[in-house]
Amino acid sequence: MKIRDDAGAWVDEEFETLDLGDPRRDRRAKELVKRFASRPTASIPGACEGWSETIAAYRFLGNEHIDWRDMMQPHWDRTTARMGQLP
Repeated sequence: MKIRDDAGAWVDEEFETLDLGDPRRDRRAKELVKRFASRPTASIPGACEGWSETIAAYRFLGNEHIDWRDMMQPHWDRTTARMGQLP
């Protein structure tokens, strides 16, 4: 499955400031968000390409050093900035 370019571009922009303490975590998080954005109704296995990517996704999501709020913060910041541009 090819990730739609618009989903990939959106994630790169929206999560530009993501910092999970390790660039590998940042890359993995962005890749997962791209996968989920390209297939929003799919299960995790359905959004991933194959079993190894599915296992990697579950490991990432189960990592106790990663808090979902840290992953979402760049998105919240961008949303707040967009809202501030509107009356």
